[in-house]
Amino acid sequence: MSQSDPQPSTPPAAARGRGRPLLVAAACALGAAGAVFALLAAGDDAGVELVTPPTLAGGAYRLEKDTEALRREGTSVQAGMPKGTTSVLARYRHAHDASATLAFSGAYGALGSPEAVERDMYRAYETGAGASIARERREFRPHGPAGPSVTCEVVRLSAHRPLYVPVCTWAERADAAMVLELNPRHTTPQAVNVPAFATLAATLHQETRLPR
Repeated sequence: MSQSDPQPSTPPAAARGRGRPLLVAAACALGAAGAVFALLAAGDDAGVELVTPPTLAGGAYRLEKDTEALRREGTSVQAGMPKGTTSVLARYRHAHDASATLAFSGAYGALGSPEAVERDMYRAYETGAGASIARERREFRPHGPAGPSVTCEVVRLSAHRPLYVPVCTWAERADAAMVLELNPRHTTPQAVNVPAFATLAATLHQETRLPR
């Protein structure tokens, strides 16, 4: 890294201690969201692959654990996936705020009905993470009518001190993904900028989907 590159902030010891359960929650969220793909009816494979690049959103997030690294930690859902479907999991850290974690869970291949995929992703996450809805789900098209549609909500994680988590998804016939951010500063629903997070999710839609 050159001297001109911005350095990520390092949280104090107390903040790092609080961050450990948040990382566990992120892993649970990845597993809960990813596991639902094993329940879906097969559809058409439109030739899209999901990838987890080293950075996202212009370098704002840096890859910490990819699918293989998370598998070695014990977070994997591939064994339960239907034939022809591949799960992709990743955990990213904010480049300038080490306490903020971005969790990405997706799948590509023959997924079936986008509506069923999206419904079941939210159901699996809300049940698996012990979450309650704090701000209702809304559809966003941050990049305009020709851009991707993402659906977002804010949930409260009951297993931690008041923590509100933005969650966005997209679902198409060949791929679907859920992205969420765990940030210890989000202690009220109003602390979460949902339109900004929807814009981030739409950007990830562009950066993590490749033709194959």
